[in-house]
Amino acid sequence: MIRPQLGLAPRTEIAPRRRVVALLFVLAAAGVSLLAAAEISLVGIVASFHTPETGRRLLAWDADDPRLEDQLGQVYKDTDPAEGLRHLRRATQLSPASRLYWSDLESACESSGDAQCADQARERLLQLCPMVPAYHWLVADSCLRTNRVDTALEQFRRLLQLDPTYAAPVWSSLQTLQQPETVFQKVLAGIPDAELQVEYVDFLSDQGDNDAAYRIWRRVVTDSPSFPFSSATPYLDRLIASSRIEEAVNVWQDLERLGIVAVANQKDDLIFNGDFERAPLKAGFDWRTGPPTYLAVDFSAPGAYHGAHCLRVDFTVSRNDEFEPVYQFVPVLSGHDYRLEAFVRSEDITSDTGPCLRVSDTQPGGFADAVSETMVGTTPWHPVRLSFSTGPKTQAVRVSLWRPRSRAFPTEISGTAWLDAVSLREEGTAGAQRH
Repeated sequence: MIRPQLGLAPRTEIAPRRRVVALLFVLAAAGVSLLAAAEISLVGIVASFHTPETGRRLLAWDADDPRLEDQLGQVYKDTDPAEGLRHLRRATQLSPASRLYWSDLESACESSGDAQCADQARERLLQLCPMVPAYHWLVADSCLRTNRVDTALEQFRRLLQLDPTYAAPVWSSLQTLQQPETVFQKVLAGIPDAELQVEYVDFLSDQGDNDAAYRIWRRVVTDSPSFPFSSATPYLDRLIASSRIEEAVNVWQDLERLGIVAVANQKDDLIFNGDFERAPLKAGFDWRTGPPTYLAVDFSAPGAYHGAHCLRVDFTVSRNDEFEPVYQFVPVLSGHDYRLEAFVRSEDITSDTGPCLRVSDTQPGGFADAVSETMVGTTPWHPVRLSFSTGPKTQAVRVSLWRPRSRAFPTEISGTAWLDAVSLREEGTAGAQRH
C-alpha cells in the first residue's frame, strides 16, 4: 500500500527558460537603480565639490555639463581667475539661456577687471530678463563708471519704473555727476509716479540743496497728478525747520491747489483747522502734538463750543511738569500786530497754574512770548484772547496750548481742558493803532 505524505505541499517545477528571464529582469532593475543612484550622487557632487581635481575628474565623465563648468569656474575664481573665467564662459556656451551662469560670469569678469566681458554678460542678462531691476542697476552703474551717462540715465529711468525702492541709491549715484534739472528731465519727467518725483525733491533738500529742491518742486506740481500728503511731509517740515517759511507757504498752497490739503474756510484767519473739524495732519501748518507722557489728547471730542468736534486734553497723572499738548506753526508778517482768540472750558483743574494759550517766535531772539490767562478749576465755555506784535525778523510763530510748571501750592495738575474755535488775525502794522 502506498501512503500519502501528510503536511507536504506539492512541488512546482519552473522551466529553465523562465528562470533565465526572471534573473535578467532582476539584474536590469538593479542596473537602473544603480544608474539612478549614481546620477543623484553626481548631482550632489556637482553642487558641493571644492577642489579643481574633483571637478576635472567629473568633467571626464561628462564634458558637456554646464553645471560642472560653472562650479569649476567658481572653484578656480580665487586661485586661478583666468582658468575660472574659461570654465564660466564654457558654462554660458553650453547653456546660453541660463541667467545663473551669465550672472556668475558677470561677477567674475567684474572682479578680474575684464570690463568688456562684464559688459557683455550684463547685456545678455538684460536680454534674458528685461523685467529684473537688479540687471538694469548693473548696466546703469557700469555705464556711469565708463562715462556713458546718457545710457546710464536711460537704464536708471527704466529701473525706477520697475522698482522705485532703488530711488535713494540712484540719486546718490547721480548726485555728483549730473545737475538736478538734468536728472529730473531724463529720469523722472513724464513718468506717472508723482510720489517718486517728490521723493527726489526731498532728497535734494536733505542734502542741503534747497534751491534746486524748490526749483524741481515747482516743476513737479506744475502738471502733476495728486499724491499723498505724506510724500511731501518731510520736505515741507524741513523747510519750516530751516526757516524757509516763504517757500514752505508756497508748497502748502500748492498742496491746497492740488486738493491734497483742505483749503481754509476763512482767508483772514491764519489758524489752520482751528475748529478741529478735521483730523490733524500733524505736519506742515496744521496741528501737531507734543510728548504724550501723562496726557491724553483727543482731536475729535464731542461737546464742542460750535460744530461737531473740539480738542480735549486730559492730565491723566498728577504731576508738576511743563506740558505742550498741541501746537501749530503759523506764517506771519514781521513788524505787525496780531490778535489770538479761542474758546476754552475746564473741569477739575487742580493746579493754580493751569493750561493757557502761548505764542512764541520761531526765530531765536524774537519777540517775548505772549501768554493768555490760565484755566483753573471748573469753568464753562468762555473766550480767551491775547495780542502780540511780531519782531523785525519774525517769519512764523508757534501757537500752542501750554502748561508751565507751577511754583505755588498746589503744584501738581490733573483734570481736563477743552479748546475750540481758535483764530489768529492780523490787526495792522505794529504800533499803528497806538498813535
